[in-house]
Amino acid sequence: MIMATSRIVKALRANTGARDLRTVFEDFCAMSGAAIRNRVDRNGYQVREDEYERTRSHYTAAQMDRFAEALAFVALELDAQPRDVLGETYMQLGIANRAQGQFFTPYSVAQLIASMQINDAPAQLLTRPFLTVYEPACGAGAMVIAMTQALAAQGIEYQTKVHVTADDISAIAVHMAYVQLSLLGVPAAVRRILPQSRPTSDCGRQSSALQRAEHR
Repeated sequence: MIMATSRIVKALRANTGARDLRTVFEDFCAMSGAAIRNRVDRNGYQVREDEYERTRSHYTAAQMDRFAEALAFVALELDAQPRDVLGETYMQLGIANRAQGQFFTPYSVAQLIASMQINDAPAQLLTRPFLTVYEPACGAGAMVIAMTQALAAQGIEYQTKVHVTADDISAIAVHMAYVQLSLLGVPAAVRRILPQSRPTSDCGRQSSALQRAEHR
């Protein structure tokens, strides 16, 4: 795994200089998320576009090319072996906030938990059009990714049979999860929720199927 994500780490490290490594990674995830969402969602488009441009102004054209290269590597890794690629990258960069207890669940652990939790999914789908999943502390999305892959192993098309709501208090975690779930085609609403508050941002829109189900 380390060798597989080393290309992403190398590209991001090369973009440090005026900005430290943690900021570079945060900017990479935020800009990637904005670029992906603005391709499919016009609601809030200009706000995201303006923020993207403000962030982009801190980087040279060569650095932006490396960000694009890093995102391409993320997409390739997720396609080749779906897992928490950005979580791996984050830990390899050594930028986790240890003071806040920030640590991403090893994907092997997420796989084990997911396999135990969704063994009755086929039976549930006999009586409902799709499954709804809530992840209250999603991190970079490891548990959700593991769940979708466990469903796929059972022959369930998670792209049409699951809707996920994923929350976290960390902005960087929300962006990481949104990027990975989007690239994997997981229908999801990814939200940042601060303690004792309403969601401050929503990085994904509910599927029309879920909207219809909620109004029945």
